[in-house]
Amino acid sequence: MPVMSSAQNNQQKPILVFLPKDAACDIVSKLNENGYVAAAVSSVPELFDALRSDRYFLAVTMRSDIDMVRNIKPIPVINLEVFFHTVQSATKSIRSSKEFDSDAFLRRIAALTESRTGRVSAVRRDPAANETVIASTAKASRWRAATSLLLSRRAAPSAERTD
Repeated sequence: MPVMSSAQNNQQKPILVFLPKDAACDIVSKLNENGYVAAAVSSVPELFDALRSDRYFLAVTMRSDIDMVRNIKPIPVINLEVFFHTVQSATKSIRSSKEFDSDAFLRRIAALTESRTGRVSAVRRDPAANETVIASTAKASRWRAATSLLLSRRAAPSAERTD
């Protein structure tokens, strides 16, 4: 049996990255380089489709989109913004910049991956009829909440312009 890294061995489902296209590709590349399977989506319809597919166990996005992700599907979400730190330049004429702490980011991914795969699997059984109805009602409720959040965001900028 070939020896696999803990990331490869423990990763059962891919990680979903919901960011603007270039940033998403950078994060997916970083995850792939470190043995994780990841996929990028950049639009809200792609996000809905990806999360409803039940293929992903973890999402990476920005703070402003965490609620939307969780309203579609209650999965762990990593806020990418917490891994950017301000770096002061040596000269005062150059403004400070933000630097991505990839080591801390990968440690967080590993911690969530380890905790997910280290759990004892529950015995699988077919849900009772009423559990199926409850589950489909919960999914519909999350869909409505996410759609409502999206529509309220789109309405807010236009309301600000009418002043």
